[in-house]
Amino acid sequence: MQRLRIPDTIIIRNLLGLGALVLAHYLTDVYAIGGRAGWSKLSPYFYLLLLYGWIVFHNRFLFERLFLQGKKALYIGCVFLLMTLGSFNMNFVLHTEFNIDHSLPYLVNFWVYTVTGLGVFITYRFVSTRSESGTISPKPRTEHTATNESGTFSCMVDGVRQAIPYSDIQYIESLENYLKIFTSRTLYVTRLTMKEAEERLPRRQFIRISRSCIVHTLWVSKREADAFWIDSKELRIGRVYKRYVTEQLGELN
Repeated sequence: MQRLRIPDTIIIRNLLGLGALVLAHYLTDVYAIGGRAGWSKLSPYFYLLLLYGWIVFHNRFLFERLFLQGKKALYIGCVFLLMTLGSFNMNFVLHTEFNIDHSLPYLVNFWVYTVTGLGVFITYRFVSTRSESGTISPKPRTEHTATNESGTFSCMVDGVRQAIPYSDIQYIESLENYLKIFTSRTLYVTRLTMKEAEERLPRRQFIRISRSCIVHTLWVSKREADAFWIDSKELRIGRVYKRYVTEQLGELN
């Protein structure tokens, strides 16, 4: 069993992130904190706690589950709406509860911290992906391999029955109630579900890596922690499928 590295645990990672944010603010606040009394002495740090919660929500839910899944317009709309509402709410609280007339610096910090947090999150994903990335050497197409792949995937395309050789299929993507079957020569679109396709494909050669994608392992040129690559095409591994993919690859090796 691979030993879990401490920075990879979600609790430690977020404690380190929150600690760094508080420390960075304290270094600039150390000379002013003594001049504040009561709640105003600690209120900036309570604000940082709420701000960090927003950054985590933005990165892990909005950016990762919307933007990285191709729902870019929905992501932009949600972020703009939430940040606009948050800015108005912050301005109201600063005026009414803390009697702060010039709230612009706080609002700018809200937007800057959000963008900075996203930059740190993207950098972390890039570094961790690069450090965990590996390469799967495509299996040679010997006579033995061809024998294992004998057979075809039968489906209807534009009213015509097609028999697509397994060896030609690179990957399959879902399109609502349809499937897009990408081969080395052409693209087929057929009315099937992912579950039906998964049941009909040889499991020793095809692995489902997300709710919307099945890959043919013989065509995979590179594997990363969160994705497979087929030539220049990146196919991302779904979060709930990571363990399943690892187990299936272990059986193939």
